[in-house]
Amino acid sequence: MNRLCITLLGSVLVLYGSGCNSASSSTRPTHAGANTSTPRVAALRVLDTASRSETPLVRANAIEMLETQVEPLRQAVSRGLVDLNAGVRFASCMALGRQRLCGIADLARPLLNDPSQSVRAAAIFALAVCGEDVDQTPLAMMVLSSDRALRGNAAMVLGEIGNSSATAVLREAMKRPLQREDADVVRASELGLAEALVRLGDRRHLETIRAAFFAPASQGELTALASQMAGRLGDRSLVPAMAALATAEGPRKPGPELRLVAAEALARIDPKMTLTSLAIELSEHQFPEVRMQAAFVLAWDRSPSGLEVLERLLVDLDPRVQVAAAGAVLRRAGSRTSRVPASGS
Repeated sequence: MNRLCITLLGSVLVLYGSGCNSASSSTRPTHAGANTSTPRVAALRVLDTASRSETPLVRANAIEMLETQVEPLRQAVSRGLVDLNAGVRFASCMALGRQRLCGIADLARPLLNDPSQSVRAAAIFALAVCGEDVDQTPLAMMVLSSDRALRGNAAMVLGEIGNSSATAVLREAMKRPLQREDADVVRASELGLAEALVRLGDRRHLETIRAAFFAPASQGELTALASQMAGRLGDRSLVPAMAALATAEGPRKPGPELRLVAAEALARIDPKMTLTSLAIELSEHQFPEVRMQAAFVLAWDRSPSGLEVLERLLVDLDPRVQVAAAGAVLRRAGSRTSRVPASGS
């Protein structure tokens, strides 16, 4: 299982695809030093530093984790829109649109001609949801593309724009499965299309997502994707199964990341179902990707013990863990006051 790809949030997951190649890293959760500022201030400092990191994936994730902070997000997005890395530009456009930073929407317009078609799709999204005049027709060809990353990103954009007229092209894409890809990749692509269709009101496609959750153990990536989608879509029908997966014991107990992915989905659906003790237990895991996912779960927790763990993870030696913990601290704080909900959320 590719740890990093599973633990990524939102837009960057699809764009980076197989480029997530740091799953082999294994470091004990040692820490960089004591933190003496408030958790929120420390979190903002971590994300500001991360948004300027030499590693594109860290920069992109930092932008996503700033979603609850209007002005820091605006500054990071403004830098990200001109970043040399396509993944960072993509994440910046998506953040601009999702958080309705429409005062800087014009900064996304040059990206309609970006070398990356995925970035063009994200620029269309940012401009469209901000009410700007933009041609959305290129998204139809993108979602029918044979390029799996482009297809996935275009489907996500169509779902989040929320224009129900896009259901026809999404259904057509479902009839045209990817060629020359292994079965798991094809299935993952179908899941992305299904999620977009559900966002546009066709809830019949929830069954596609539910079925993927029960994929064989060897296809854990599909179970993880289905869990994340159920969490984002608020699909309570999988709650018992996800709870059983997250709390499983015995010889068939799944790996820690899959358990935490299911736990985060439960918490998204209802914070009262947050499995705080599981996240705390796994926050000391040797793999940073597991510690990241533990932080994502604790974003929905409200206990003092959960906050203490996040403060510790803010000074983890792995910057990806720091970013995840910082985002969790800010989500817990819930300090954004002017967010306009994204379409379909």
